[in-house]
Amino acid sequence: MAISLTGKLVIIFVTLAVAAGMATMIVFLLKEEETETPITTSTTPGPEPVQGYQVGVGVADITGPCAEITFMGYAELGQRGGGIHLRQFSRAFIFVRGDTRVVLVTADVAALGIALRREVVRKLQQQYGNLYGIRNVILTGTHTHSGPGGYLVDFLFDITILGFSRETFDAYVDGITRSIVNAHNQIVPARLFVSSTHVLNAQMNRSPYSYDQNPAEERQRYNSNTDTELTQLRVVKSDGRLHGVLNWFSVHTTSMNMTNRLISSDNLGYAAMRMEKELNPGRLAGKPKVVAGFFSSNLGDISPNIRGPRCERSGQECDNQFRLCDLFELCFARGPGEDMFESTKKIGEAVFQGAMEALNKQGQELNGTLRVMHQFLEMPLETGRKYNPVTRNFTDETVRGCVPGLGYSFASGTFDGANILNITQGTLTNNPLLDAISSVVARPTSDDVACHAPKPILLATGRVFPWHPRTVSLSLITIGSFAVVGYPGEPTTMAGRRMKDVVADALRENGFNPKVVISGLTNEYTHYVATFEEYQVQRYEAASTMYGPHTLDIILSRLRDYTIAAVTGAGIPPGPEPEDYLNRTISLIPSINIDTTPAGANFGDVIQQPPESIALGDTVTVQFVGANPRNDLRQESSYVVVERLELGNWTTVATDADWETRFYWERVGGQSSGESRVTVMWTPSEVSNLPHRLTYYGAARGEGNTITQFTGVSNSFMIRAMTRDNLQYI
Repeated sequence: MAISLTGKLVIIFVTLAVAAGMATMIVFLLKEEETETPITTSTTPGPEPVQGYQVGVGVADITGPCAEITFMGYAELGQRGGGIHLRQFSRAFIFVRGDTRVVLVTADVAALGIALRREVVRKLQQQYGNLYGIRNVILTGTHTHSGPGGYLVDFLFDITILGFSRETFDAYVDGITRSIVNAHNQIVPARLFVSSTHVLNAQMNRSPYSYDQNPAEERQRYNSNTDTELTQLRVVKSDGRLHGVLNWFSVHTTSMNMTNRLISSDNLGYAAMRMEKELNPGRLAGKPKVVAGFFSSNLGDISPNIRGPRCERSGQECDNQFRLCDLFELCFARGPGEDMFESTKKIGEAVFQGAMEALNKQGQELNGTLRVMHQFLEMPLETGRKYNPVTRNFTDETVRGCVPGLGYSFASGTFDGANILNITQGTLTNNPLLDAISSVVARPTSDDVACHAPKPILLATGRVFPWHPRTVSLSLITIGSFAVVGYPGEPTTMAGRRMKDVVADALRENGFNPKVVISGLTNEYTHYVATFEEYQVQRYEAASTMYGPHTLDIILSRLRDYTIAAVTGAGIPPGPEPEDYLNRTISLIPSINIDTTPAGANFGDVIQQPPESIALGDTVTVQFVGANPRNDLRQESSYVVVERLELGNWTTVATDADWETRFYWERVGGQSSGESRVTVMWTPSEVSNLPHRLTYYGAARGEGNTITQFTGVSNSFMIRAMTRDNLQYI
């Protein structure tokens, strides 16, 4: 999460307001066989699944309110939604063996929270009793920074969204629940295969100075300061047909930058959509039978903006630490494309190609027990053994966690966003003025200061209620010798590598040939986790390691315990479940206006018609008299459809979930106005000799909050092929 300077200032100044008295207002297990088995998508039956795995796959639309709700990720107050670039989806995978089952979800959201997970579980239990619970429902986010926020409940995460958004919360709960129900209804006998490949030119380390603090002997084990491996788990039905794929890759979903106002699932969303299109020919976006899930991994210090950061005006290289831009000059990184849309496509395409390469490899079949380990940890009270990354052993030194706190360099953000005042990363000293401001809210205790050192504490969030979670969950799923570590935040590259080492070593000690992946952004959100060595230099990721310098050591200690418990069949204590704050949230999000139209116009009237024909590759633009899309989120549907006249019937060929469409909404006449305009854009990707049209589906809010559905339809147009005379229709 790359929080902008605006976000930081809002956090600090609202902090003062709260402190001044406005709180009420804002207030696995059998050994895996080492056989290589080819994967096929044909209908040729294979042998019966070993050890009786059953797997269900499901997908559902979770798109939240696309208008006037601030996005979660950059914490940029002005980044309010104004339409849709790519819809948000939840992709669910249910694994069953014997009496054990586990749900693993990847959702196109910035992160997940305990309140949302509790509500998903509650809805599932209404249908299935205790089949699904907090322990075996594991939710992860892709970490897109282009989705509506206000759903995490913890105050610091919702503050720049103007508080809690019930619309966003309900949209995500309903969609994620629906994806799990869909997966439950598709559980079939299956075989599981693991393969991997390396994806190049899709990422860069945005804190190489921090990475280089790790021991040289440890760094020499790796070829890069980024984790380029893409790991894939394939689910194949007993008849040989592909059922679903799960992919893990490390990259921030920040190709769409902080100026974007369209909901977008960003680069990993593009990769998922592209793979599902490839595996499900002829099916509309978001309606696949073969589900392709992409999970964020150890992405903490990994950026997709591989052209690197430069000063906005001078073009000089910058890093907000050693190389600064002039005052009020932005330092931010750009992706490989000429704009953020092209960059999203290029990074997403690279990840998709890697996933297809892994799919076409022979995989190692998994045979073994299914286990899920889940525990709540009250981090300020947790202890662990210090880990030696060179020897890959734990020492006898006991270390502890800290009450949550954020350091000064948290305010510097990263170059995936923009920092107009050039607050420097790597700050190791306090500023008396800022300390005086932040202490109005909560003053860190002497123990906090000592525990977090050398981090200078800017915001003692653990000392004010309820700004940050004190209790979070850690999970481990094992399927034979394949393990999925679920961490509730963003591990840096080396932090993730150490997690994989600890789990793999414990499995290897017990006779397995392990493969371990990291799922970041799992179940709750706790900012980042850096290594102890990276923590010492306090760049952004370290300053955002909120439980202190030994956070990773504690996590590593628990992961070893979990792995051994999984191997031996032992249980682990559930831990102290976090308090429920859902009914204590506040919101300053404005209500939805009554919709109105210009004099003499009706909802859905076409303001701008398309031309009679367009050339292939050109973009057609149509404008309509609109209404606020918050009146109807149209999940599992679309605000826009592109239709083609086939045999006398208009057939949908694209929706607002497709890459080629964009749906823009804007209010006309100021914030108090009820008039709005919708602009629909579509760029055809194939030739056709049939008429096309754009149709807009809206819902208008009237007196008494009545909702009236309406439709707007454009004139038809033809797609002209690019020929010498530019007149031929293909």
